[in-house]
Amino acid sequence: MSYGSYEDEIRLFNLNKTGDIDTSLVMQDGFFYIANDESKKIMQLTSYGDLVGVIYNKDTNPVPSFVDASAFETIPSGVNLVEKETSTQMAVEYSFNDLGKIAVDRNKKVYAVDVLPQERFEVDGTNGVILREVVLRINADGTFDDYLGQQGAGGTPFPYIKNLYTTKNNELVIISMVTNGYIVYWYSETGMLLYTIPISLDAVPKIATDETTELFVSLHKIVPSYDQQLLYLKVDYHVSEIDASSKVQSGIAFERSLLYPLDIQTGMYGEPLVIPAYEEVVTDGYSKNTYLISYEFMGVTQSGWFFFTIADEKGYSIMVVQPNGQKILRRHLDVNHEEVLYQNFNLSYNGIISALLANEKEVEVVWWRTDSVIDNLIQ
Repeated sequence: MSYGSYEDEIRLFNLNKTGDIDTSLVMQDGFFYIANDESKKIMQLTSYGDLVGVIYNKDTNPVPSFVDASAFETIPSGVNLVEKETSTQMAVEYSFNDLGKIAVDRNKKVYAVDVLPQERFEVDGTNGVILREVVLRINADGTFDDYLGQQGAGGTPFPYIKNLYTTKNNELVIISMVTNGYIVYWYSETGMLLYTIPISLDAVPKIATDETTELFVSLHKIVPSYDQQLLYLKVDYHVSEIDASSKVQSGIAFERSLLYPLDIQTGMYGEPLVIPAYEEVVTDGYSKNTYLISYEFMGVTQSGWFFFTIADEKGYSIMVVQPNGQKILRRHLDVNHEEVLYQNFNLSYNGIISALLANEKEVEVVWWRTDSVIDNLIQ
């Protein structure tokens, strides 16, 4: 994909905007969806790279070239549906304000995080956060359905949304951050609020240490199960290191990573899965040191396999762990870090890893098949 403002192009580096790049990728049932906040549009493409549809802000994008101006139809929500009857491509106008993460369910309904105008912000004094984000629901034909707030359709805005996911039953799971942890909102396919799950950092399970060792706990990521009412919490533990001669703390060392299942109906944690650490070997002259580093949690597939990744010199090391932890697969994705200016990864429910990789000249969307490897192992 080329850089630019046309319907099949992408814009990543906006010099008028500060902060991180807000472009993300989702792969669902063979189609790729790209939420590009820098141009304020959502693109849908086939696995061959053909543009199927685009939902765009007309103030920051030209009218797509395949649109016939005479085909505009104003619908009650105020969105202009501009699909041409003789075209297989769809274009829909929507005034995105500050587009964030997206998710797509099995009916091709798009859920997109957007920020409300500042005058509609609210303050949550209990959790000490600004409430300013909502989740737009956009049907497969591009028509705007409504937006979700905390209580459901039209509800109170959310705190900052870290991630959102869809499940096998087309339920929506929203992971929001607050000052003392996270709040998880779980909705039915119709948008009805089913569960609100607060997760305080203080309540995350601890591991045993001796009295002289200080423990540091980090909740790295929360991911819902695809077909069960479970949340998986990846927790990293570090401990203080004490200098033998001075008896004072000299640093912090990685101890272990655990993956906890949390039953959202009972609020009980199950037995954690131990996640092996990545071993990085550093050679300095005649000495060689091995450092343990925590993998990043990518997600879980429908078959229950857990995916982890970490950057290395030649790309990304991938570790896939069986639900019971008995079998571990390791693979490598070759990526030239010197050429890549920005990357965004996605794991589909059937175990396909896809990535948006941006270099100086263009953006590539690539994917790797791991589903067949797992299927062969199971058989």
